Amino acid sequence: MTRPGLRPGTGTDGTDATRLARAIELGRRAGTEGNRPFGAVLVAADGSVLAEGRNTVRTTGDITAHAESHALRAAGTARGPAAVRGATLYASGEPCPMCATALYLAGVERVVYGFAAADMRRIGSADDPFIGLGCREVLAHGDRPVTVTGPVHEGAGAVFTRAPDPAP
Repeated sequence: MTRPGLRPGTGTDGTDATRLARAIELGRRAGTEGNRPFGAVLVAADGSVLAEGRNTVRTTGDITAHAESHALRAAGTARGPAAVRGATLYASGEPCPMCATALYLAGVERVVYGFAAADMRRIGSADDPFIGLGCREVLAHGDRPVTVTGPVHEGAGAVFTRAPDPAP
């Protein structure tokens, strides 16, 4: 069974849908706080949630404060780097090249995302920096495989379009 909006074939027990829905909700929260609406949930190989993160770039002024980075830092700090190896990262939007590289270096084995970076570019601001390199392409250059599933959630982009613009 999958939740509405999640395309079939992305998790037969509903776990992917539940985790992705949580990442999207974290993205909504980030958006209401004045940040870009990105959220992430990092799940250990045993299925336990290691950490969650949401984008805080605008409110912190830290250009690396992406949702995926927050989740990786929190998990690494709380449980050590070994806990992240073999994990799955659920992200509301496709991880950027910086985050994809960090996920790879941390040993994440699977990435599931809701909304494609190329689509974000089409609906985002022309002033937003963008590198036209998807996470699948970045991860394909590593020496070990990382499974990437996405875009899988038809409603994830709605969160992105509702993000507030930064104050002038």
